[in-house]
Amino acid sequence: MPKPLEGIRILDFTWLNAGAKGSRHLAAYGAEVIRIEWTGKLDFIRFGFPQQPAPGEAGDSGTAGLGAFDRSKVKSINRSARWNNTNAGKMGISLNMRDERGKDLFRRLLPLADVVTDNYTATTLERWGFSYEEMRRHKPDIVYVQAPGFGRTGPYRDFRSYGPIAAGISGLQFMSGLPDRASCGYSFSYLDVGGPWFIGMAVMAALHHRARTGQGQHVDLSQAGPGFLLTGTAIIDYTANGRHYERSGNRAPYTRAAPHGAYPCRGEDRWVAIAVSNDQEWRSFCGAIGNPAWTKNARFATPGSRYEHQNEMDPHIESWTKERDRYDVMHLLQRAGVPAGVCQNTQDRLEVDEQLIHRGYMEEVHHSEVVSHRVEGIVGKWSKTQPHASGATGWGAPCYGEHNQRVYGDILGLSEAEVEGLAADAII
Repeated sequence: MPKPLEGIRILDFTWLNAGAKGSRHLAAYGAEVIRIEWTGKLDFIRFGFPQQPAPGEAGDSGTAGLGAFDRSKVKSINRSARWNNTNAGKMGISLNMRDERGKDLFRRLLPLADVVTDNYTATTLERWGFSYEEMRRHKPDIVYVQAPGFGRTGPYRDFRSYGPIAAGISGLQFMSGLPDRASCGYSFSYLDVGGPWFIGMAVMAALHHRARTGQGQHVDLSQAGPGFLLTGTAIIDYTANGRHYERSGNRAPYTRAAPHGAYPCRGEDRWVAIAVSNDQEWRSFCGAIGNPAWTKNARFATPGSRYEHQNEMDPHIESWTKERDRYDVMHLLQRAGVPAGVCQNTQDRLEVDEQLIHRGYMEEVHHSEVVSHRVEGIVGKWSKTQPHASGATGWGAPCYGEHNQRVYGDILGLSEAEVEGLAADAII
């Protein structure tokens, strides 16, 4: 069966997680995504660790640090686990957009494309000579979706941004953490992971509009924008009630649910989350843990009093959970009707969680240089057709310039000698 976006071609300048994951999902839906990059300014997640092994090699020990960018220890720019997860299913070409011959190649590709995407600073493509209006001269119904840090207009438009910066501007950084400590922010920004979905949605909405009207679109997104949307409850509370948001940590911020938190279990750094919302769940919880004497304390008799005295209750719960396996605690409480779930680490999600395994959230892809490996799959199941992380290519992420001959030769019609000449002249 054809995939939903089969026949759509995207010229993709997105990079880092904040942009490239958006076009990555479009590739999984069947779009032919051509990732454009140049050796003069490579996506620096190509230099991240862990580095994946080639067939027959031992795996990376990770001593360089997850996400570290120590170029002296990089075996190949094609082996970064983050690069390969973020760009699975795409084709990859090299193209020097600062050279007039490179720009001419891009002009020739434009009429053959449906979409252009980027998350550079707001005017990068325009400075290269490719404003939306200029692109329309070559492809009148082109869809151009860009997502700079703060959007194309306004006093911040020329600022560069990374996930933690956008999260700070949006308020997400302030809202994360324990109430008695300074904001902890996100070690890996939520907007680097969640924000790119808005790029994918914008592309599909613009393509739907084009299918109905024949008109292209210029969509002006930002990385920070989705962060503002995620702070909606706090914004409403302030505008309606004048209340400033206060960090709640693991506590329930808007209901008097207690106990409500993450509790240590047997083993090193093993935890289970437990949430009790009403008296029925409280009685079930007490019965499941054996109705110890402390549960009869008057301070824990009502939802309100339990909520007010959580700090006194938690050590009792911890003394019970820390002697038990985290999965045993989860299953015991769930059978009693109490919401509980293991705080899963990577190994749990890949090898233990039966639901995630059954749903196929991790998908295996093949690669030209490294061993076959699993990457994030596609959320949702389709009744007529099934997207896959390997996308239209049937493979994982591209090696640098891997599809030059396919794009410049098969699509543009250049001869092999012409392609080789462009490479020799550092145009591709």
